[in-house]
Amino acid sequence: MILSRRVILNYLYASGLYATISPAFANITSQSNNHLQNFFKFSVGKINVTVVSDGSFSMPISSITINASETEIKKHLQKYHMPDDYIYRETNLAVIDVEENRLLVDVGSGSRFIGDTGKLFDNLDLAGIDPDTITHVFLTHAHPDHILGIRDDFDEVIFPDAKYIMSQNEYEWWTKKNRVNEVEDIFQQTVLNAVNSLTALSEVTLFNEEKEIIPGVHMVDTSGHTPGHSSLLVQSEGANLLICGDALLHPNTSLLFPSWKPENDMDPIKAIKSRKKVLSLITNEKMALLGFHFPFPGVGHVIQSGDSYQFLPASIRW
Repeated sequence: MILSRRVILNYLYASGLYATISPAFANITSQSNNHLQNFFKFSVGKINVTVVSDGSFSMPISSITINASETEIKKHLQKYHMPDDYIYRETNLAVIDVEENRLLVDVGSGSRFIGDTGKLFDNLDLAGIDPDTITHVFLTHAHPDHILGIRDDFDEVIFPDAKYIMSQNEYEWWTKKNRVNEVEDIFQQTVLNAVNSLTALSEVTLFNEEKEIIPGVHMVDTSGHTPGHSSLLVQSEGANLLICGDALLHPNTSLLFPSWKPENDMDPIKAIKSRKKVLSLITNEKMALLGFHFPFPGVGHVIQSGDSYQFLPASIRW
């Protein structure tokens, strides 16, 4: 009998032969109960991190950048053996365990967005994470694929006992009175989605400074994609991981062309500055990176090559 790849992988999981991640550059080690494309567990020093997929969706190639022609974009995508009529986006959420704290980074789309998304709870279950044990929720920004999951199908907050945290600039921009009337018609639903999600919370802890929110985990200002977009820096025992949200959107676009202007960057010039800041930080300090929209699990390192950068996915051994 010829065994399919799926059968072989299922056997490896059943046998206890799971993924490991190379500790290149930073002291990052995987844990032994990973599940292909649902969750991925590893550690940063003594801090445990679980990447949990909320699913995926696709966007038209026009969303990749507004400062390159469609012909240029297609040529680039073909060079890297990617589809040339859409861009595929994973949604990689993170759960960070530090002492008695369990922090979820973003909440995904719930059932309110496009594509094959809204899988957070199914994959938390597969990862062995009880939703009731989430003590903190950090929101990188208020775009729909990051916050629409705040409410369930009955409009109830999904983690009612957790402490919600985000940038004050981000919160105040979206919830400003009459904001919906200040934006273009095509953007009004995005604003309404953000307002309905954020105001459903009984309390949100707001910071503007680069604050430590739980031990070893700091906010980093990466505004530009949205007015108060924030990333997280995880540090333990000399190891560093940057969870970048949408400061970097895809390794074959944001890293190779840091000056491209994605269509949904709200302040393109500021977003470019933040992108270059992030890329400089993680290369100079040899940090690991977790990209929200990178191919699952989105974990790896970055090296510089002239004015561009290359993503090195973590070496996974099955």
